[in-house]
Amino acid sequence: MLIFPEGTCINNTSVMMFKKGSFDVGGVIYPAAVKYDSRFGDAFWNSSRFSGMHYLLMMMTSWAVVADVWYLPPMYRQDGEEAAEFANRVKAEIAKKGGLVDLVWDGQLKRARVKSELMREEQLEYSKIIASAKANHKD
Repeated sequence: MLIFPEGTCINNTSVMMFKKGSFDVGGVIYPAAVKYDSRFGDAFWNSSRFSGMHYLLMMMTSWAVVADVWYLPPMYRQDGEEAAEFANRVKAEIAKKGGLVDLVWDGQLKRARVKSELMREEQLEYSKIIASAKANHKD
């Protein structure tokens, strides 16, 4: 079975946070890194720029869709390792092999607004940092 645990596509430069479900069931993971060669056409669908039909037409009329694929050694969940930790470890290996950026976010910010509670928490943390820096600067 082939699973893409990101749950969405990205622009061929990065690997987003994996959904942990695939890593929660146990068993061996056989990771593969895939990176498209943009010289032959852009396989990334920017859904905010192109409709699904427009993208499909672009892909069907492109000369070729070429990708480099690297098959990595099997990976196993370690004793005491949480599913999310295992997912992040696999993701890091895939990013490293494909020369991709290992992102810590899940890509959903492009589809939804940030929750106001999260924004308030971040603002509070930043205000603490600024207040601390001010206090240290006075000394």
